[in-house]
Amino acid sequence: SLNDCLDSFRKKLRKTEADNEHYKKIKWILYKQYQTLSDQELDSLHLAFEQSPKLKELYFTREKFHHILENNNEVEPTIKQLDNWIEEVEKGKNTIFDTFIKTLKSTKNYVANYVQNNLSNAITEGLNNLIRSVRRTAFGMPNFENLRWRCLAISN
Repeated sequence: SLNDCLDSFRKKLRKTEADNEHYKKIKWILYKQYQTLSDQELDSLHLAFEQSPKLKELYFTREKFHHILENNNEVEPTIKQLDNWIEEVEKGKNTIFDTFIKTLKSTKNYVANYVQNNLSNAITEGLNNLIRSVRRTAFGMPNFENLRWRCLAISN
């Protein structure tokens, strides 16, 4: 995901500048969209941006992507804007987003369809995480029916 790409860059900064406290405190702040940040989070983010203009550039590149999905409700214009975003990122020679762009190119139409109904697979992913959690705490639970009943009981 874009957040993973951004966080991997933050981790590189942490390794190269281990004594810089500004990169330590912003992991979860970077995951949030700019307009949802509190004043304290904005202050922390801006201090990190002062230390690394590249981090600022990458963060706002991610924000542009979210802006495309939030401000469109038609598929075709969204696809065109995604193409423009991809082109802009590739021109900037930011290799940090390469894996994301590769995936986006192959799934662009599906991503663009999101704008029509604002549907995602978040609920499915949440249920998958719940099932994995139950399996871990049940130490494998060899009987599928017991696992199924336990997952159903917890999910309600």
